[in-house]
Amino acid sequence: MTAAKIIMTLVISGLIGYCTNYIAVKMLFRPRTEKHIFGRRVPFTPGVVPKNQPRLARALGNAVSERLLTGDDLREALTSEKTAAAAADTALGALFTDKPVSDILTDIAGSENAENVTSYAKQKLTETAVRRVKEADIPALVISEGTAAVKEKVSGSMLAMFVNDELIASVAAPLGDKIGEYIDRNAEPMIGNAVSEEIERISASSPAELLESAGVTRDRVRTAAAELFRRAAAEAADPLIRSVDIPKLVEDRVNAMSVEEVEELVMSVMKQELNAVISLGGLIGIIIGLLNILVQSL
Repeated sequence: MTAAKIIMTLVISGLIGYCTNYIAVKMLFRPRTEKHIFGRRVPFTPGVVPKNQPRLARALGNAVSERLLTGDDLREALTSEKTAAAAADTALGALFTDKPVSDILTDIAGSENAENVTSYAKQKLTETAVRRVKEADIPALVISEGTAAVKEKVSGSMLAMFVNDELIASVAAPLGDKIGEYIDRNAEPMIGNAVSEEIERISASSPAELLESAGVTRDRVRTAAAELFRRAAAEAADPLIRSVDIPKLVEDRVNAMSVEEVEELVMSVMKQELNAVISLGGLIGIIIGLLNILVQSL
């Protein structure tokens, strides 16, 4: 066998092996839909992955839940120190912000709703404070305590002979009535003004300023938030894990992907390996060509 024939045999064998594996890899994803000739489905259409995508999705979901992301893995991740620290830092960033409370409320509820919320808060706080003041029955308290104070003051003196309960009551009762009338007339506007001023002060302040003025430090908040999250995560981990069907989530997600997306996903992970398989086909073709030449030369 001449050298040219040997080279040609090796080249053809290598090309056959290369092209065969190239076509096999492409047939994993192509064609993406069934092809028909004279109303009959062409064999091997659609490709392996498009044809078996539901089965692939189900198998992938089971593999993820049983080997890659088990319930124990989720429980450990939810209750880990790292997760608790991240949750604490998030809470810290949300609480210790320099943004005024009014702006935060506007961002959450919108400008008009924020004004409505502020007005409602003023109204309810004022009504509650006025009701509490009236329920305290300050006029009766003034009469009672005033009478006791006067009797104590004159006790043991000559005035005790003249200052009896009836005399004290005759003086204290009108005073109590006047105080009651004053409260009825002025409590609501006075308390309303005080509440409005306090709400405006709070609205203009930032959460950081309010917390720091109350003696609440960042370290205390971080520690408390981390501990609270750990406890909540430990209690909620098992019910949460049972409520999350990981295989179903993965299966639905893969089934919702288009064939193009599945191909892109697989190629992004295994492109080098699949190219190596194609190249290996060319190498095997050359080896088979050499073996063929050796057999013919015997």
